[in-house]
Amino acid sequence: MGFNKGEWSELYTFLYLLEQPNLIIVDENLEVIEKHMFTVLEIILAKTKYQIFDEKIVKTVGNRKIKEYNIACITTQNAMLLQKILTHKKAKGSFEIKELEVLVNDLLDGKKPKGGSKVKGDLEANVFDNNYSKIINLTYNIKSNLGSKATLLNASNHTNFIYEVKDINDEIMNQSNRIMGRKKLLDRCEFLTKSGAKFDFIRTESHIFKNNLRLVDSNLDGILAKMLILSYETNEKDIKKLLSLIIEDSSAEFYYKKKMGDFANAVTFGMRASEVWDGTNEVNGGIIIVTKKGEVYLLDLVYFKQSVDTYLIDNIKLDSPSSSRYKMFEIYKEGDKYYCKLNLQIRFK
Repeated sequence: MGFNKGEWSELYTFLYLLEQPNLIIVDENLEVIEKHMFTVLEIILAKTKYQIFDEKIVKTVGNRKIKEYNIACITTQNAMLLQKILTHKKAKGSFEIKELEVLVNDLLDGKKPKGGSKVKGDLEANVFDNNYSKIINLTYNIKSNLGSKATLLNASNHTNFIYEVKDINDEIMNQSNRIMGRKKLLDRCEFLTKSGAKFDFIRTESHIFKNNLRLVDSNLDGILAKMLILSYETNEKDIKKLLSLIIEDSSAEFYYKKKMGDFANAVTFGMRASEVWDGTNEVNGGIIIVTKKGEVYLLDLVYFKQSVDTYLIDNIKLDSPSSSRYKMFEIYKEGDKYYCKLNLQIRFK
């Protein structure tokens, strides 16, 4: 049984919440806001529930009790799991932890502790809200700093942005397309800019993605297109820094940050570029953060959405997917006009 580092981190989070169910809510700087607002009562994985009591966990399927587990035993196993994750140096690839095989096979029936790849949420729980003294069902994302950085928006043909390249000719097009090498995108952008080229955003290649973006804001595709081309002109990928470059005056700062926060929120919790989105997010609880030391915190969407949005803006960046697969900065001609594509991919820093 082998999991990659991210999957082992999700198992660590699952076990951690079974043994320490009081969620510690933090702000965008991971400073504690509230320690006693939410208590996890049970965690739900598909049809299986894990009910949390003072000294034991009860595993049930439907109304049928399957088994009880001692919390002290889970605490011991999870401490060992954390050490195994911390001492495993490779960020990618699966690896086995023999000492945990019995627990995983018994507690989780040998499965990974999350939904499928098409599911935004990593963990579902019934939680007691001490603020209103009621039980609510919440779904969370898990962002672990124990593994590799998660991608929020995956590259695909749906995330291509099309630009008209103005003030060039066939010679400049051919010269640019011949530029190769590890930094070819930056080099092509620099060559075109020095040649007097201007980039005019036309549209996203995907009508589905365009419509999804416009559910967030009617001008969002244009804002993202501006940031995307600017990221190559300035060799800057940090979302927050790119925002500062496109904000023309202080009066517009709130607008851009609000729209980018809404976008980051959407791609984190609900929107997919290739699927029609109705504006409803799948994740309603927030992000469970696992620090490099194994501490577990909550960025809460129920009462502190602004902190979640701010955290996302501060901690995400544009990424460069395969330039050859998506033909980025490969200028092509239609009639007497020149065009190129850039692809949008977003991940945690």
